[in-house]
Amino acid sequence: MRDDYLTGNVHLTVYGPGRFPAHLPFGRNGYLFTVPGWFPEDAPEHIKVTDWEMAVYRSLGEWEVRDVNGIRRVWGTGPSRRKAIGLAFQEIARRRRAEAADVAAKRKAAGLEPAPPVHVETTASVTLVCAPHGIAVLRWIGPVHEQPTRYYVHDTDGGDPYEIRADDSVTLRTTTVGVLHNRCGCTPEDAARFEEETAALAHAREALTVCHPCPKNPA
Repeated sequence: MRDDYLTGNVHLTVYGPGRFPAHLPFGRNGYLFTVPGWFPEDAPEHIKVTDWEMAVYRSLGEWEVRDVNGIRRVWGTGPSRRKAIGLAFQEIARRRRAEAADVAAKRKAAGLEPAPPVHVETTASVTLVCAPHGIAVLRWIGPVHEQPTRYYVHDTDGGDPYEIRADDSVTLRTTTVGVLHNRCGCTPEDAARFEEETAALAHAREALTVCHPCPKNPA
């Protein structure tokens, strides 16, 4: 676990009246911050959640921390903003670890491994612009009101950017590359998770152009 979260050393953004409707249980003035979805770091990858936006504000003589977009629960209170935020992170960590343990117990009762053992990781994606005079890598597409459409590109080996104008001879081709992890011990973040290799391979065929096996996969 990272100590800076336990001490409340997070990036704060000031908010004022108008940020929240008056009927919601937030202070008129306060600060916004984020609890990362990966927190705490020892939580299993397959139960990681999205980032949470939080608010910390004065309430009844103390500082109070409440999540903004979820159940709007109070996660921590304290005599200082720093203390309240630190306690909120501790409580969130406790709750997420308890949920992870509950998930593990249910998987064990169902005869499953502690975590989905097969992962399909997306490692890279590139869109190629194929024109009669060559193939280039798409950087961005010009404004939709411009006709014909302009593709801003650079050559596959780098070089200065230039543009290609769309016509019937120009096509786009997106190539997505990934890795199949099968009980290799890796815990990639950007991955789809499966109980069986068959389902993972079916997903890889549909979602990826090329999929390589992880070199750590058991033989």
